[in-house]
Amino acid sequence: MPTQGVWSPSTAMSCAGKPVSDKEGGGAPRIPAPSSSEHTAGTGLDRLSRGAALAGGVLLIGVMAMTVVSVFGRYFLNAPIPGDYEITELACGVAVFAFFPYCHTRNGNIVVEFFTERMRPRHKTALEAVHNCAFTIVAGLITWRLFVGGMHKFIDGETTLYLAIPLHWAYFPALLGAVLLTVVCAVVVNRRLRALRR
Repeated sequence: MPTQGVWSPSTAMSCAGKPVSDKEGGGAPRIPAPSSSEHTAGTGLDRLSRGAALAGGVLLIGVMAMTVVSVFGRYFLNAPIPGDYEITELACGVAVFAFFPYCHTRNGNIVVEFFTERMRPRHKTALEAVHNCAFTIVAGLITWRLFVGGMHKFIDGETTLYLAIPLHWAYFPALLGAVLLTVVCAVVVNRRLRALRR
């Protein structure tokens, strides 16, 4: 994820999706934090990313509820949910990839600005374009390796140890989140490059 220096209060406002003032931190003018609608360039990516994040949240709530029931059963009834740790491991992996696209559409990655805070807005935009290009490449590599790994698990028929859950059941939902993240990253790069041409 792109980084630019030390975390600051202006970063907190940016991560929360709030606009940043033109003279934040007493230094050079800043570009306001892009909104989610700007990031998705008028497409349905924002709604799709939000839906994926909500699905990931529901999945995590289900895992937490299962964990509570399992711990209660273990300590009071001597009957935990069998293989609860396997379910938790697979579900949390899927949920993480469900959150990534929405985080990026909201400009929610942590940005530190120790070295770049006083850069000119155009130079800062150029640096952000470079960072987002690198992030897009990384997201694409992750997507590719998830697909390769998922296909290997599917062909090999590998399962979890206790419940025998097929591992590809977690790979392919996570792959959908990775694909969406790659598309979102590409849209953000396009926006940064368009901003540089103005």
